[in-house]
Amino acid sequence: MDSSLAILMISAIVSIAGNLAIFRRASFLIAGVAHSALAGIALTIFLASLGIELDYFLIATIFAVLFALIATTFSKFSDIDTGIGVSFALAMAVAVILISLARGYTAKLWSFLFGELFLITEKDFLYLSVALIVTILVFGVLYDKVLFFLFDPEGAEASGINVKLIDATIVAIIAVSVVAVIRAVGAILAYSIFVAPCAVAKRVSKSIAQSLAYSFLITLICLILGLIVSLTFPISASAISAFFASLLYLLVAMKRG
Repeated sequence: MDSSLAILMISAIVSIAGNLAIFRRASFLIAGVAHSALAGIALTIFLASLGIELDYFLIATIFAVLFALIATTFSKFSDIDTGIGVSFALAMAVAVILISLARGYTAKLWSFLFGELFLITEKDFLYLSVALIVTILVFGVLYDKVLFFLFDPEGAEASGINVKLIDATIVAIIAVSVVAVIRAVGAILAYSIFVAPCAVAKRVSKSIAQSLAYSFLITLICLILGLIVSLTFPISASAISAFFASLLYLLVAMKRG
């Protein structure tokens, strides 16, 4: 599929999901979700070695959503980072076990580990489209309630908003978004692609709308730069994109203290 259209869709998905994670103060959730999705993908590879073919997106989404919900549930009994960290370790352990059991079928996993914008298939493009449409619709419908919850969860609950449902919806949006772009950016680099542009946007924005717009533009520029560099040098486009995004964040953070 056309890489230029794919990066437009990825940028839009990242701008919403990344900002949700940043403003919920759970940016590490991105990394955890990405690696839990990897566990789901490892399961599909293992089952494929047994002759059972399942759709990686469906299984990875189930794993990612379950991980995210478990992590946020754990965070109620401890801090959010501990909850995510423990769940992250569990997901990675499952992934390694399944990969070990599927010896000889692990080459496919590398494309999900590091990602490659040029290897997006028509099916991956379909997943991106579905994720983008669902994310925009859900976020648009619940926009006011989501913002109320993110900035004043106690006030939102007192006003009658079902904060548990809103929180679960936010987590689900993040999980589905990460799974949708994992083939393009990779599980290892997903954190940089999702978090760095949104973190930069948050620092320079005066409103949520500005943060969403800036996140989209920063992600888009970084992905375009990644494509350009990868066409010139034998370097992964997603790796270069993550490098530029992370470097930009460091520069902005140092300048603004």
